[in-house]
Amino acid sequence: MSLKNLTKLFLLILACCLMFYGYGYYKKYNTLVRVEGKIKMGRYQDALSSVQQLENSLMFRILSKVEKEDTVIAYNKGVLYTLMENRKKAGAEYRKAMETNDPVLKARAIYNNANLIATDMDFSTAAMQYAEVLKIDANDFQAKKNLERMRLGEQQFNTMFSPERQEREDRIEALKLIPWGTKYRYSGEQKIRW
Repeated sequence: MSLKNLTKLFLLILACCLMFYGYGYYKKYNTLVRVEGKIKMGRYQDALSSVQQLENSLMFRILSKVEKEDTVIAYNKGVLYTLMENRKKAGAEYRKAMETNDPVLKARAIYNNANLIATDMDFSTAAMQYAEVLKIDANDFQAKKNLERMRLGEQQFNTMFSPERQEREDRIEALKLIPWGTKYRYSGEQKIRW
């Protein structure tokens, strides 16, 4: 074979690889848009099955050999598991999404994971995670508000075992009344970030 034919063959193989990669990226993007629509309609199980179909497709498996695990898909699966109230799987998916280099996605994953931890009443760990979100985005109002709530909850929890019975009961009741992120007093946004 001549050099001209080898060059043509190389360019043809390169073009096919790029087309395959582009189609895989398009398919992933299209699936995530459909998943977001299904989430807005409240069809969480259907959205999760769409993501699982994408992960099981031949193209995605081949592309996953080239790239490391897709953190966007892990984040979206975490959101779905949170909405389906499966905290264990949601936390695992958020931890996978935290390994990204994208600061916005990382902050969202840490924030949502901190909300899961706060729901389990682990105030100190949740406070550390909210502080980590604030290191990434210092202007995040919701993370600041939840960090204050975690510190207040931690303080009340630590003093809950005081010797005075009435004071202890008041602290328990106050602890139950603290909203842990479903809706905020000053903003109407939900606790889960897309």
